[in-house]
Amino acid sequence: MKTWKKVTLGTVALGSVAVLAACGNSDSSSSSKDIQWNLSSPIQTLDSSLATDTYSNIIIGNTNAGLTRVDKNGKAKPELAKSVDVSSDGLTYTFHLRDGLKWSNGDKLTAKDFVYSWQRAVDPATASEYGYLLGAIKNANDINSGKGDKSTLGVKATDDKTLVVTLAQPTPYFEYLTANGVYYPLNQKVVEKYGKQYGTSSEKMVYSGPYKFEKSKGWNGSNQTFSIVKNDDYWDKKDVKTKAIDFQVVQDVKTSFNLYKQGKIDQASIGDPDLFKANKDNKNVTSLHEATTAYIQYNQSGKNKALANKNIREAFNLATDRQQYVDTVTPASNPATGLTPAGMAQTNTGEDFAKYAAQPYKYDAAAAKAAWAKGLSEIGETNLTVTLTTDDSSASKDSATFLKQAWEKQLPGLTLNIKSVPFKQRLNDSTTGNFDMVISLWGGDYAEPSTFLDLFVKDGPNNNGKINNVTYDNAVKAAETTDALDPAKHYADYKAAEEALYNESNLNPLYFRTTPVLRNPNLKGVHFGSTGLMYDFKTAYLK
Repeated sequence: MKTWKKVTLGTVALGSVAVLAACGNSDSSSSSKDIQWNLSSPIQTLDSSLATDTYSNIIIGNTNAGLTRVDKNGKAKPELAKSVDVSSDGLTYTFHLRDGLKWSNGDKLTAKDFVYSWQRAVDPATASEYGYLLGAIKNANDINSGKGDKSTLGVKATDDKTLVVTLAQPTPYFEYLTANGVYYPLNQKVVEKYGKQYGTSSEKMVYSGPYKFEKSKGWNGSNQTFSIVKNDDYWDKKDVKTKAIDFQVVQDVKTSFNLYKQGKIDQASIGDPDLFKANKDNKNVTSLHEATTAYIQYNQSGKNKALANKNIREAFNLATDRQQYVDTVTPASNPATGLTPAGMAQTNTGEDFAKYAAQPYKYDAAAAKAAWAKGLSEIGETNLTVTLTTDDSSASKDSATFLKQAWEKQLPGLTLNIKSVPFKQRLNDSTTGNFDMVISLWGGDYAEPSTFLDLFVKDGPNNNGKINNVTYDNAVKAAETTDALDPAKHYADYKAAEEALYNESNLNPLYFRTTPVLRNPNLKGVHFGSTGLMYDFKTAYLK
């Protein structure tokens, strides 16, 4: 992968961003020029150091800005930085900020705001689950693991408009990382004013992006309807065409579809099997190919001794008919062949990485029963009760119901209890290890296999199931250090990591998500990103 030099950003294109085609029926147009948008789950925080879910990041990514922003062609382009110089060895990046940058409260936005933000993200006291994304920066990993002081992070502001970053190793996709929310600047004065309350509501925030919150229509931490409005202090306000975007949280897809038909929202998913079947031939359907994988995490910490057993995990994997699952639950999606989704990244030969690294996850009822019997014998049990945790959304409940019926039928002596909880609780249960099994989804933050294959390294912040797979850990480490600049070895290492997860049945990949939607034909300029910011409304408008 070629490293860009000097001047502007974005000579390397990764991932996919699309300006979504208009779709929907003419009767779906909103009577207002404000965009009406549905979120399928509540947002959790506005703190860019702490946000991990798609929905929070949609709001954060539209109310804040980073050094770079991924454009409609999937290229990293200058945002708060106007240019960058890169050293010949690829280890030093010098970002030059634009003139006159301001926060929404009128404060001057400077290079020091990036230094503060990045140091805060890697500080163990912050407990940022995305702190590892700064791991390319010198000393970041040591700081994040408590082995160094945050002041030693390889970033410094030489003046108000110059940010110098020193990397631990060459990272050709670094300009894509800087478009991620955890790399956004933070106003130290505001963060320290609110302390632990920072980001828990829209009033306890300040903004640097195309939009901001106003008090009258803000987010109080739990309300299901709120609005963001154009930020006149944003450096590129001339390209922001919409005065306001009104959001409402609607978790049931059939309810959101009905709201769309009534003209009350400007886009609706038809991912529900019944809705998809009824609308799949509609010329106005657009399929959003997300870099998202749904998978089951097994708690291998020993909390449930059965799931620490490889044969028990393998039995669940073999008893999962992924094609039937997709046909029943999410018919627009595709059965997973590994952790890393299709269409996200290519190898050095141009092959889709997911195809190159695909593992033989298959449905085999006879082999499942054999592995099950062997596993039960090894743990000294004849019956087993396991709890599957999932969201309380209709789609998640359908997933759990399918798995319960399939597994209890095929695995003698199994009782599968279903624990359906609100999205926020599911996230908390996952991060605290309060589960036997949990249905999880991960969307890529940038278009490189590491955004998925970093997840389950030992002691990693997202290794919720406490996977301890030395072969996997070594393969990931080699890909990101010794083989980082040797493309053939780099991708071979990541393939080996996928194989290691498969061989130990450490997780159960279910599907690569595709979401079919209907959209108001008068809505233009919304950028859909398969990685990173899912919906960028900077240039969006209603005709």
